[in-house]
Amino acid sequence: MKKNPLVLLLAISGVFFSIFLLFVFFTMGNIVKDRSLLARGGVSIGVVKVRDVIMDSQRTLKELKEFEEDSSIKAIMVRIDSPGGAVGPSQEIHDAILRVKKTKPVVASFESVAASGGFYIAVACDRIVSNAGTLTGSIGVIMNMANLSELYKWAKVERYNIKSGKFKDVGSENRPMTPEERDLMQNLVNNVYEQFLKAVADGRKLPVEKVRPYADGRVLSGQQAQEVGLVDKLGGVDVALDTIKELAKLDKKQKVNLVYPEPKRRSLLDMLGKNGADSLADAVMSRLGLENVGGNAALKPSAQVGLYFL
Repeated sequence: MKKNPLVLLLAISGVFFSIFLLFVFFTMGNIVKDRSLLARGGVSIGVVKVRDVIMDSQRTLKELKEFEEDSSIKAIMVRIDSPGGAVGPSQEIHDAILRVKKTKPVVASFESVAASGGFYIAVACDRIVSNAGTLTGSIGVIMNMANLSELYKWAKVERYNIKSGKFKDVGSENRPMTPEERDLMQNLVNNVYEQFLKAVADGRKLPVEKVRPYADGRVLSGQQAQEVGLVDKLGGVDVALDTIKELAKLDKKQKVNLVYPEPKRRSLLDMLGKNGADSLADAVMSRLGLENVGGNAALKPSAQVGLYFL
């Protein structure tokens, strides 16, 4: 049966028109809107979310910087729902908040968990508001290492370390750790622990020795944390907003607009290309308890060697 050229042309045109509409839809999401046009009156409060295991600080630092430089944002709420994470990123976010709060109030608001590195970040804020049942505290530092020498022996695998100094292979999994190496690593952990302790004492305006009894890695409820001076108020977002109004010297009845960072909208080309495939791979790896690193499966950070506020 001979096909009608006109019908074929219309079908092809319809396909291209549909692709064009999808392209416009996804591309328009990338246009940055002026927040002043979105506001419906009232005062704008920026909201920065710190969630899950903290392994990277770049997104949070970028959001803090944007709100810091935006004159329409009068204060910032840091919503924390994290068990902690790597030392470096936690300290970077902590230090960024110390800088930001010199120009506008910053209040931490805890969700389900704000422990260790999550708490480290919070103590940089002007005030901390926690739910009574939030899991918080867990002030401490941990480093995990494994000795797999017996497993290698069983598997008849011989592994050798070629090194430039006696401590270059500290923590190597193919041999037991020596007493001298253990002392070295313990001193490292203790040093970072004292940094954590000082950050809490400075942020909460408490003597170090008053913080130390609760800085042994123990987890506290929000209520317990308030009783020992580690949290200012109990409550959720509403209490945090009231606290912000108080710090910013706003009327209690003042209307506020919660402003969230502009989400990065992916274009249609991104979704059809490598970025879309990577996102799908990330989701699958996450369900398997793994990470997708450069297209390869890897253990989650908590299983890797390193210093952690966890």
